[in-house]
Amino acid sequence: MIRLLPLAAALLFALPVLAHELVVGDLTIIHPHIPQPAASAMAAGGFMVITNDGSEADYLIGVETDIAAKSELHESRVDANGMGSMTPVEVIEIPPGSTVNLEHGGYHIMFMGLKAPLVEGETVKGALIFEHAGRVEIEFMIDPPGEGGHGAMPDDGADAGHAHGHGDHSAMMVEMTGDPMVDIAAVMKAQFDTPENPLTVAPISVQGEVAIAGWVQGDKGGRAFLRMGDMGWSIEVCAGAGLLQPEMLSGLGLTEADAATLLTAVTAAETGLGAEAVALFDSFDGEMFFTE
Repeated sequence: MIRLLPLAAALLFALPVLAHELVVGDLTIIHPHIPQPAASAMAAGGFMVITNDGSEADYLIGVETDIAAKSELHESRVDANGMGSMTPVEVIEIPPGSTVNLEHGGYHIMFMGLKAPLVEGETVKGALIFEHAGRVEIEFMIDPPGEGGHGAMPDDGADAGHAHGHGDHSAMMVEMTGDPMVDIAAVMKAQFDTPENPLTVAPISVQGEVAIAGWVQGDKGGRAFLRMGDMGWSIEVCAGAGLLQPEMLSGLGLTEADAATLLTAVTAAETGLGAEAVALFDSFDGEMFFTE
């Protein structure tokens, strides 16, 4: 998401008091940070501001870190029909004389398969890979939860496949009954269901402390990956066919054996609903990650 250069100063003033920056050649990297995710979360978003004072474009082509099994560049967008999606991108252009804001609702970094909890106030090492500037070592500040807002359903009309959210899903406190089928459906309905656009949640397949639930809302559908934590079940990812890829589940922290068992259960449950239902679950475009 590109901003005009004069806005760089305003962006800097809007950052937290502990904002930090790094100048590398013509590039200035301002306050790389990760909003603290829940202790049980397996995914987190990375954000920053990058300005290019040079006369030529540079390109962010990758990110490296030891905190996660996989780190990718992603873009969130909302199409003309209000369909929200998040997809990996190969490159983020930093045009000459411009500022690019890696933020919720646009370009950002996705850390998948977190290896340990991230603690507010600490820093973690990483590196940004640019086409011209090369490998630039940085430190991500772990900011308070919600700073950057990655994964929270925005109030600007964006939604996950028309599954309309009510803001920060961590605020959706649902009393757990101990029955995962009941609790998972309740969590998803508390997040997305509205009287005008009711949500149907089925089938639900549970493997220990993780689950995949199919959902349908109007003429849209998809799948949600949920995890049991200290406060009960919470949504981590909404996706379509991509959620059934073993590499996606391994990125979310599942062992190969647990992923295979869960996928077998999902396939069996969905097959019983018929090809039309499966196609609807597959139709969700991209991935929508939630972090608390």
